[in-house]
Amino acid sequence: MALSVIWSFLLSIYSANTGIEIWGVYKPVAWIILVSILFITSFMYTGPIFLLFLILPGIIFSLKAFLPNKSMNNRVKKELRIISAVGITALMILISMTANIKHERTEADFILRHENLGPARTALKKLIGQTPAPLSDLREIVLKGKNIHIVAIACEGIAAQGDSVQDVPLLLNAYEKNYGNDDDKKIESALSKLTGLVLPEGSPPEEWKRNWNLKADRGSYYSRSSQ
Repeated sequence: MALSVIWSFLLSIYSANTGIEIWGVYKPVAWIILVSILFITSFMYTGPIFLLFLILPGIIFSLKAFLPNKSMNNRVKKELRIISAVGITALMILISMTANIKHERTEADFILRHENLGPARTALKKLIGQTPAPLSDLREIVLKGKNIHIVAIACEGIAAQGDSVQDVPLLLNAYEKNYGNDDDKKIESALSKLTGLVLPEGSPPEEWKRNWNLKADRGSYYSRSSQ
């Protein structure tokens, strides 16, 4: 994101100062308006994907800067090649860093770091769609997540493939922390699926805990009786 914005801004300033038209690059005032809109859109809805499009003019123009072009004088070529070389070098370094980070971090790390942005939700849904779903990642998201919508989706994923003995206490804790919030119904539905209990919608966490403990005690009693 930073490289896209900086590279685009440098080209905008250069274009304004020299009068050279660069495809996809706006004059500074128009550039500021465009980037402001992209920032707002990115952080409210889609994540940084649209900001990354700002890098395209720099990449395309870099190719032109290093190709024979009789319409440019040598001074302009040299200046644009310097800007392009710095941009391309930074891009290669960032691609390498991104690949290394993606290799070392877990999906849960990525989702928790960006849990308020659209890409995190997309990544979580892909995670749940895996067969079998990586329960350790989903458990970490439920345990550490602060965005209730993300936590609720992870609870639904655990309910589909989780272990009741290990995961019911985790979901009960999540339900208790988020009780009364917008997505608590999803967590309650996940609890019902995982525990096999059917309680009135909106039942308080204490009621879920009491009924689950009763069911667990009955299961333990019947297990001892059969022995």
